[in-house]
Amino acid sequence: MARRTTRGIKKSYVEAPIVFDDEDEPIPVTSKDSDDEDFTAPEPAQEEEDDKDEEADMADPTSEEDEAEDDEDDGDADGKKNDASSQPKKHRNTGAGMIQSRKGFHDIPHYPLETRIVTRVYAGPLRRYARYSALRDSMYGPEYNRIKIIWDLEMRWAEFPALPPRYLPHEPQGICPSPWLAPAFERTQEQNAARWYNNYYAKSPEVQQCHLLSSHEGEHLIPQAGGDLVTFIGPWYRQGEFRFAQGQSLPITASGLPTSTSEDQDKSSTGWMLDIGSIPLAMGWVPSLVNAKQVLAIASIPFADQEPRRQEDGADKYQDPSAMAEGCVQLWEFTPKEADKTLARPSTTPARLIRTLCFSWGRPKRLQWCPVPFESVGSYGLLAILTGDGKARIIDVKKVEEGSAPVYEWVQSPVVTLGIDDDYNNKVTCLSWVNINRIALGHSDGSVTLWSIFPRKMLQRVGVHTTYVIDICSAYPSNPYLVASIPVGGCATLTDLSQPSSELTYFPVPAISFQPNMLCWNESMQGFMALYPSSTPNTTIAFLHHRFFCQARSICTGPNTITCISAGATHPFVLAGCADGSLFSCNALQKLFKQKGEPLQKIKVMEHEYRPIRRPELQGKDSSRPVRGAVRILQGFLPEPNDDPRTEKRKELDRKKKLERMKTASGKKKGRPRKNGGTVEDLDREAELDDKLASRVVTHEPLTRLTTIVWNPNMQYSCWAACAMASGIIKVMDLGVQ
Repeated sequence: MARRTTRGIKKSYVEAPIVFDDEDEPIPVTSKDSDDEDFTAPEPAQEEEDDKDEEADMADPTSEEDEAEDDEDDGDADGKKNDASSQPKKHRNTGAGMIQSRKGFHDIPHYPLETRIVTRVYAGPLRRYARYSALRDSMYGPEYNRIKIIWDLEMRWAEFPALPPRYLPHEPQGICPSPWLAPAFERTQEQNAARWYNNYYAKSPEVQQCHLLSSHEGEHLIPQAGGDLVTFIGPWYRQGEFRFAQGQSLPITASGLPTSTSEDQDKSSTGWMLDIGSIPLAMGWVPSLVNAKQVLAIASIPFADQEPRRQEDGADKYQDPSAMAEGCVQLWEFTPKEADKTLARPSTTPARLIRTLCFSWGRPKRLQWCPVPFESVGSYGLLAILTGDGKARIIDVKKVEEGSAPVYEWVQSPVVTLGIDDDYNNKVTCLSWVNINRIALGHSDGSVTLWSIFPRKMLQRVGVHTTYVIDICSAYPSNPYLVASIPVGGCATLTDLSQPSSELTYFPVPAISFQPNMLCWNESMQGFMALYPSSTPNTTIAFLHHRFFCQARSICTGPNTITCISAGATHPFVLAGCADGSLFSCNALQKLFKQKGEPLQKIKVMEHEYRPIRRPELQGKDSSRPVRGAVRILQGFLPEPNDDPRTEKRKELDRKKKLERMKTASGKKKGRPRKNGGTVEDLDREAELDDKLASRVVTHEPLTRLTTIVWNPNMQYSCWAACAMASGIIKVMDLGVQ
């Protein structure tokens, strides 16, 4: 493996032994200093240059991949290597490092008042400049079996840089179940779930109370759009205009046109597009182990809940809590096509609404299915819903008969209601399943709780944060009790609920987060995907391994504010949605183990754009069907480099500086210089990078954004992804390639 340099000093991948200097001389511990026989003095700190590197790297999430490369280029351009002995020795800061005073062993160091000094520094065995084999061995080693697993996974999908393969698990490049679990883990969990379910209902058969509603009553409880949606879909050079009514669904081809009107030779369906007539906030696929129809649960709110309030409108009726007391969750069914040698493909049968769960607990904000299937007991599963009253409720969703009309069900009392009633105004803000009978909740006071569903009991309450918890995610199935949480203001934290008092770590950069759906677990890579924790706004997705949570690695950078993230359950491909309506996909595992000079790619799957219709123009030619807005969806984009524009900009500037130094050293002019100091190609390249950087601060129509994305967790449908747009459009796509 090639050696790398950092700031002119050669470093190898092998961790060197710690050498103590005069200032870091270990303090001897005698029996008089402490009566605790098990007390051990802390090890001395690393060299100051390493600490400086860590501080600089955490301040800039995009410089981690190229710091070593830039130092090598600088050394070659100058014609010599920097000598560490020739540099003056830097004095350490007495406040940010180890204990410096010898007056008493337990003296507390002075807190540094200088803002340039970072007091939260990671000084573990994994370095920021570690790449490929060193990174792989540190994260997944030292056991050979674990290293071999991640090595095989990387080679398995090495030829797919942007989209997952549509191959079966037994094929060399196919998707695969988690290699970190024991064989037949899913079947065992399903059997345990059925046994627990039967025991639970045997002791409390009347626990969930609900009754059916008529079609007229049920449709009235569903948020109404107030008009149709004009959509422009298809290839960019021949898009077609279609009018979507609320509840309408169309199967679409690879070109984006409906299968009934497409002029393509291959009219096979690659997905569906439907209009739910409201803003979708959360989605979830029903877990299943059989090759059956797929069911998607959607939680949505009316458009009026997020309309800007104007003073001329007078009193706002939505300030009244009773106006937002009702909510519903819709279940849509998607029929697959028969496939023997590949994964399941979408069929030309339109998607249909099969069940609507209505309640009076407020608007639904989050939902998540229990990850273990309950098919053997005649149920879709247990659905956890977070509602507007600040409580989390578990609902048992029964299966519907094949081919029956939509069922509208009013839920009076759920299986269980979870929340802290003793604290004043302490609401549940997020949720995540831990296993069959355990669920973790985040609260508005910053605490994280672990609950048992039956019997209902709060098992733990850990004060992880001091502010509102915006997102929480469990590392199910391989590490279910590892729970990552992100607060509105503070540090992203990983807590081991099996030992919460001692096993807790965090990313040492505080950040401010207001956007949910930005944290997910990737089973193949054994880590979390989240927005890069940074004190400044950024558009980069980071990977945080559960063993090195305090050190993030950049995965993908979007052109605008990231609004939602989803990672596959049986593959390492990540989807990122942006506020400008764009959806990107990339191979996160390939990005993590990137080698120097290796070109990586990401692809823009689609781009959504919404335009509202002014009130005088609401009525169209047909007065009975008004229009609420127009939508354009573009697709067919070419792959692009998976790099950050800031990094590309810096590389371009460094390249120009290197050429100028070479010209100065040789004393030769290789061409007549231009007034602006660059060639036409250089100017075009700089203009392109400037446009990419400027796109991050461009604001868009609020209903243009993507609200949530979710990969299908079921094995045969793991290439299916559902993308929700704030305009009310839901697009289910088969993203598998061959």
